[in-house]
Amino acid sequence: MEILLDIDSSEDIFCEELNEVLDSDKKELLKQFEIEGICDAKYVNIGPGADFIVLLLIIDIGLRALKLGTEINDGIDGWIGIAKKLGKLFKKNKIVSIDEDGATSLAIGLIAQKIRINKLQKIDEMTINLMDVSGMIHGNYGLSAKPHNYYIQTYKVNNEDIFIIGITSAGDVNLIKHFGYNPYGIYDIQN
Repeated sequence: MEILLDIDSSEDIFCEELNEVLDSDKKELLKQFEIEGICDAKYVNIGPGADFIVLLLIIDIGLRALKLGTEINDGIDGWIGIAKKLGKLFKKNKIVSIDEDGATSLAIGLIAQKIRINKLQKIDEMTINLMDVSGMIHGNYGLSAKPHNYYIQTYKVNNEDIFIIGITSAGDVNLIKHFGYNPYGIYDIQN
């Protein structure tokens, strides 16, 4: 999972210099964000035309990525736990952007608020990129190249419900539609 975090930095310091500082006291800096499993961290610029320096964290979430058609019975609590941690960072205005795995955890967290999840299957997903800075800022890739996205994810839950969830990369999560499901068709559920 990749996360872009807001930091306080001087505009006259370049990313290379910031990365040297990050290497020297990375452990201390990362403790303040209370995120476990950080594999890598570096400063990146996502502001085309005007610098906007953020901290890119690459995190091993310890869960296998939830791919299309994958059904999970175990690990649901792990995804919900990640959603809670991300929610706390969003409330502190620390997160600038999350990737698809972050969006998945927020979507599962929202579904868990609606119903108890025993079985979960991601049946569709779509990413709408709202801003691509890869051509404007050399060396950016992944989330730092495309920091602003809208994710639409569809889940079959407990073989009875279908949830369509919209998630912004800035952490806004909305239930788009909730359907009841049975082998004979679907029906609209008002929430």
